[in-house]
Amino acid sequence: MYGKNESKGRGDILKLSTSTVQKLVISDVPKLDPITVFLEDLEPRKGKATITCYNESWTSYWGGMGDRTIGEFILSCDDHYLAKNFSNIDHTVYDLDGLADHAKLRIIKDRRAKDLDKERARELFEESDRLEHLERIETLHDLYSSTMADIFGEEWWYRLPEIPNPKYVYLCQIINTVKAALREVTNPIVSQNQPKMTLNGD
Repeated sequence: MYGKNESKGRGDILKLSTSTVQKLVISDVPKLDPITVFLEDLEPRKGKATITCYNESWTSYWGGMGDRTIGEFILSCDDHYLAKNFSNIDHTVYDLDGLADHAKLRIIKDRRAKDLDKERARELFEESDRLEHLERIETLHDLYSSTMADIFGEEWWYRLPEIPNPKYVYLCQIINTVKAALREVTNPIVSQNQPKMTLNGD
């Protein structure tokens, strides 16, 4: 039962809807601030979830959950699927800190394959030192596009090294914690290792 009802006020101007909302507060999670979760079953097959941790918040709506509640639906989904619905954060970012080393490895590879002569390889190796300590990808386009093309080819931007995006990893960690808490609601297990959780239904 979703507890939904609607009423209209004066002159049929006001329309009021209510829905079943479950609130979870999860704390004492290593390396995470307290997490607050609002799970809202709007009507059959439709639900909404909002997750808040520290000063960040993520919300997603689903309109085709079958006969499951929003909590059950979240438990049935992969962390990465949920992350893509809660946010448009890319799962990887360019590894600018490792770019110079990546460039040198490419130069060594091309030299061994005899795609570069010894003198040109030495020149590019020295030029690759300039790729250290970059903070913005735009700097490569503005200042080092020619060097990058000589090392990685004309479409060098497709060959940049990537690493997992810390923001995406952080969100997946939060989602995984929320799912663990939801499992605890479904099948309570007494354990000193479980995060503390309070549950409220509105």
